[in-house]
Amino acid sequence: MRQLLPTLARALRRIVAATSVLPLLLPLLAAAVPAGPAEPPAVQALAERLDALQRSGYEHPAQALATLGQLRERTQDPESMRRVLLAIGSIHAQAGNALQAGAVAEALLDLSRDNPQLRANASSNLVRALVAENAGQTAVAAALAQSALDAFEADCPPKRTPARSALPCDYRSAWQAHQILQRRAVGQGVPAAEAVQARAALALAEAFHDPRRQAANLATLALLAEARGDGDEARHLIGQARRLVHPLDDLTELARLTDTEARMADLRGDPRAGLHFHELAQQQAARANAPRLEGRMLTNLSDAYVRAGRPAAALAAAEKGLTIVRERNDLRAERVLINNAGLAKIGLGRLAEGKEDLARLLRLWEESGDTGRQVGTLTEYGEALAAAGDARSALELFHRERALSAELMRINRNVALKELQGRNEAEARQRDIELLARDNALKTEALANRALLQRFGWVLALAMLAATAAALLLYRRVRATHRELAASQVQLQALSERDPLTQLSNRRHLQAEMARLTQPDGAFHGGLLLVDVDHFKRINDEAGHAAGDEVLVEVARRLHAAVTPDDLVVRWGGEEFLVVLPGADAARTARLAQRLLRAVAGEPVQAGGHSLRVTASIGHGVFPLTQTARPLRYEQALNLVDRALYDAKHEGRNRAIGLQAA
Repeated sequence: MRQLLPTLARALRRIVAATSVLPLLLPLLAAAVPAGPAEPPAVQALAERLDALQRSGYEHPAQALATLGQLRERTQDPESMRRVLLAIGSIHAQAGNALQAGAVAEALLDLSRDNPQLRANASSNLVRALVAENAGQTAVAAALAQSALDAFEADCPPKRTPARSALPCDYRSAWQAHQILQRRAVGQGVPAAEAVQARAALALAEAFHDPRRQAANLATLALLAEARGDGDEARHLIGQARRLVHPLDDLTELARLTDTEARMADLRGDPRAGLHFHELAQQQAARANAPRLEGRMLTNLSDAYVRAGRPAAALAAAEKGLTIVRERNDLRAERVLINNAGLAKIGLGRLAEGKEDLARLLRLWEESGDTGRQVGTLTEYGEALAAAGDARSALELFHRERALSAELMRINRNVALKELQGRNEAEARQRDIELLARDNALKTEALANRALLQRFGWVLALAMLAATAAALLLYRRVRATHRELAASQVQLQALSERDPLTQLSNRRHLQAEMARLTQPDGAFHGGLLLVDVDHFKRINDEAGHAAGDEVLVEVARRLHAAVTPDDLVVRWGGEEFLVVLPGADAARTARLAQRLLRAVAGEPVQAGGHSLRVTASIGHGVFPLTQTARPLRYEQALNLVDRALYDAKHEGRNRAIGLQAA
């Protein structure tokens, strides 16, 4: 017995040491273990049935809605009811039945109030996004889709966490939200953002082995690859899509892929092949008894006839397509067909009618914020008017197109930079996971020691009287160890919530503070100021990155010195800083903005042997906005303040612009 007691004491010391590290490892363990698909079999079967009904409802909404109505009457489970209502609302929205879709969205909100743990609120936003998109309100649709996506993706890998393990991943709804955002990027003419959405949607489809959705995303990425001149990659991607679609034996999916190949041929400058594939896609859609899809194929076919110099055929295809899409309230396809019909009219010498179509289209694109489509329309009509001999009108359209294209180039560049930053952050997370893998041995040893302790429990019971003194000593040491551990955890938490360069709060600390400051309904009340150092890239290029770091440290010091102890200054990222004023009013926020401008620009910054003149631009706002008094989450408020910062930059920098309305 005496020989066994020292062995037990050593085992206990090893267990205490090992378990004291476990609280630090748990967050990394949660991130390292992927949360797989969590749909129970019954939920999965219902989801697959609803998915099939939604596909048939795209072409034949009345039959699909009748079946879904019967299913709704028999459904009792709240989660199943959410999915059924979402399917009904989606079909109504795509069929142009805005009132019926709105009623379903309200029913989803009622379901959310009774069952707050469900994603019924996000489902309501998704239905409203589809309604807005079909009505041409693409900016509204994108905002609603992003809100829905944030909720749905929280339950799906890789964002899924053990705390949310009870919620099944509704990946199809998340995928649909990505598609809305992707179409918004197409309308804006931002291929970088379109690629981001397509890749994110493809990752979801691959995680759940969904060949239809994988093929759709691969086709999009193939088109983008062809557009940037990477023909080998485009052929590889479209080949993958065809291999996924072939076993499905579905003419509608085949028609969509054929249409993609037609557009790829157009992009690589092969109009004969493009026209052949466009005609084939229209024929396949007709054979599949898919009139709505045929209307979309006629849209692209009429465009191909215009480019081939066959205006009469183009007008005939466009008018046939208009008949189909108007019967089905497909406003998005209708606009493109009006575009093609107008071009055909100009080609036939009917210039006045063509210009009327152009004016109507430009007004619609501008109202919906579809800058990319606006640029395309201006280009096509400019070329058509020039060919028809109306040089003056063509020149006017050319100048308008150039101005819009310059704006699109700037937007694409910003999106590409943000995507690069996201990849860098993903690599950093991967390094953390690799560090966790090296520490797994410690966790294994701790678990083994715990098992050893259980096996020797009976020995401890027999030796209790003899080991009282030793137990008291060990207890004191354990308490001391835990006190040290608690102090270390507090220190580690403080370090994890500080930016290592400027010693300001970082985004993690901001999220914790916002959780404390926001109202019970999730709304933020107070002022937000987003500060961006002007021409920071020039400072790095001319004085060096070390000097740039010194500039950031000095700017951080000046900002921190200019606020009160109740205010929060955060390094938002790069050369951007965020100042949070809980409960502040508009007057105080505006005064602080001016004080921050003076603090940054007041004295030159001494950095890297240079005396640098540093200024900043500021966007600020007070929430909720007084014009609407609508409560906003702080993420939404930040997006609005970022727009004000963009305006400050656009108007010459070294200035503060406050948000008045949104």
